[in-house]
Amino acid sequence: MLDLTLTAAYGALLSLMNQCNARLSGVYGNWGATVMIHAVGLLVLLPFAFGWGRPRGQAPWYQYAGGLIGILSVVFVNVGVAGVGVTGNLVLMLLGQVACSAAVDHFGLLGAKRSPMTGRKLLSMALMAAGCGAMLLLSGDKLGGASALAAALSFLSGCTMIFARMANAALSLRAGVGFSTVMNYVTGLGGSLLVLACLGFPMDAAFPAAHQPIWIYLGGALGAVGIYLCNVVTPRLPALRMSLVVFVGQLFTGLLLDSLTGRFSLGLLAGSAVAAAGMLVNIGAGRGARGSRAD
Repeated sequence: MLDLTLTAAYGALLSLMNQCNARLSGVYGNWGATVMIHAVGLLVLLPFAFGWGRPRGQAPWYQYAGGLIGILSVVFVNVGVAGVGVTGNLVLMLLGQVACSAAVDHFGLLGAKRSPMTGRKLLSMALMAAGCGAMLLLSGDKLGGASALAAALSFLSGCTMIFARMANAALSLRAGVGFSTVMNYVTGLGGSLLVLACLGFPMDAAFPAAHQPIWIYLGGALGAVGIYLCNVVTPRLPALRMSLVVFVGQLFTGLLLDSLTGRFSLGLLAGSAVAAAGMLVNIGAGRGARGSRAD
């Protein structure tokens, strides 16, 4: 139960982080904001980094790639939102997460413990897909006419999030949770700085921008806490179950934030309810499987 609670908290942090990062990107531009997000996260983590473990033996290079894969997620989301809209991107990103995590579980990819697909897991995925459909239909956004590239990249953004999560978790098992969290921000900052330099350091505003609240800079700090939690629970939960719990936590936190700011989305409420049902079915499937093994 503790693992599920921490996973839901990670989803909630993602919603808060996205609010901060979206505002920061609107002020400085996508790549300038990406560099700032990683820099803030690294500054928060560095005072603790040296007491958080070191690699025990040589870790494969790809286990250090979580931060670099995260940069791909940012790019894919930006293209997806521009092409299919916010809700369309959210729906396709979720479907990408669910499909990728189901494949990771079923085939035991990336060192994950194999957890074959069952009828109840398929039902949980169907409920999640129905929740996505409810969000899209009731939001009024349309995917029709969107470019195939934007739709594909929205879907792939969900897949890259799973791969980044798995890489960070694998490094945490070898080197410690804290070390893995720090390395995510080291590689992410290095990669985003390189891209920013190649683009000629484009910035929509000089730093620090005037008349901006301090909270827009906190996305990196929230992300650091979130990735730490993610590194703790990822090795303990099947990838599909974690994706479902994270997204439900993310959706309900989004609902709360919308309510506090005077906005309310019937589509998000309906999608959250159906997604929560899918999560419960998946958790029940896992308990049933453990009970069968015990028998």
